[in-house]
Amino acid sequence: MINIDKIEVNVAYSGHITNCYLVYDENNDAILIDPGYESDKIIEEIRTKRCHVKYIVITHSHSDHMGALAKVAEYTNAKIIVHVKDLEALLDKQENYADMLNVEKQNIDENIVMTVKDGDTIIAGTLEFEVIHTPGHTAGSICLLEKNSQKFFTGDTIFSDCYGRCDLYSGSIDDMAKSLRKVFARFESIMIYPGHGESTNLSKAKRYIKMLMAMKNIKV
Repeated sequence: MINIDKIEVNVAYSGHITNCYLVYDENNDAILIDPGYESDKIIEEIRTKRCHVKYIVITHSHSDHMGALAKVAEYTNAKIIVHVKDLEALLDKQENYADMLNVEKQNIDENIVMTVKDGDTIIAGTLEFEVIHTPGHTAGSICLLEKNSQKFFTGDTIFSDCYGRCDLYSGSIDDMAKSLRKVFARFESIMIYPGHGESTNLSKAKRYIKMLMAMKNIKV
């Protein structure tokens, strides 16, 4: 059994909303995905649901997805997981746009950070997540597939009606196109849980994304 609590956080109270996900099984073993801001709100959800957070997973190292990381990591005593290609940005204020987003730099103990690569598995209780490397928004962007439930957490790679922007540090439209082809070739109809906005079926999101890419003369 899988439970998914979407926690909408208001980054720097600016109206910029990021989705944080608390994902847990029948025994309340959990991972937390993208604690973007409002640490008290996130911690209260963890406490209320009596979850045991084993890992905090960052889908990509932008500050609007990790503005509450230090406080939540301290509360949960969880390991932090990031793709190896986004590790530098996780620890660097300029590369993760903390100043631009008005988010305090996160002072992270590097000893609790674990890096992953494409195809790695993250296990929390009965939950089993496959790491799917999807560069484009950042070089180390990842999606997470919970294998038992076939729920797909897409970060800022795929939204309900578009793909993530590619003009920021380490972003690449060519990499994004390759990542979209990779995902579309593998999945036809699967529920996606993006980093911003509403959840939807991938089959619906594909139509919008293919149209947007076609406007750039890119086939996905």
